[in-house]
Amino acid sequence: MIKRLGIILFIVFACLCSCGEYEALEIDKLAKKTADSLYRSHRDSLTKHFNTTCDINRDSIFQVYFDSLRRVEAEKIKRLIEK
Repeated sequence: MIKRLGIILFIVFACLCSCGEYEALEIDKLAKKTADSLYRSHRDSLTKHFNTTCDINRDSIFQVYFDSLRRVEAEKIKRLIEK
């Protein structure tokens, strides 16, 4: 009897805790739809902007990435030498 009551209370508690989930899902769906429509409406201008920015900063970004990779590989070589 006590075991059944515990199970029933657990089920009721689980149902009460999950009441707000559907509301959150609806908000997420609305936010995704809004974000998608904003992206679609501004996609052309965003593409132009980011392509221009990438073209302008390409050399400096490349150098930063190259230096970072060089540093990582130097660390790997040091670890191999120390072994």
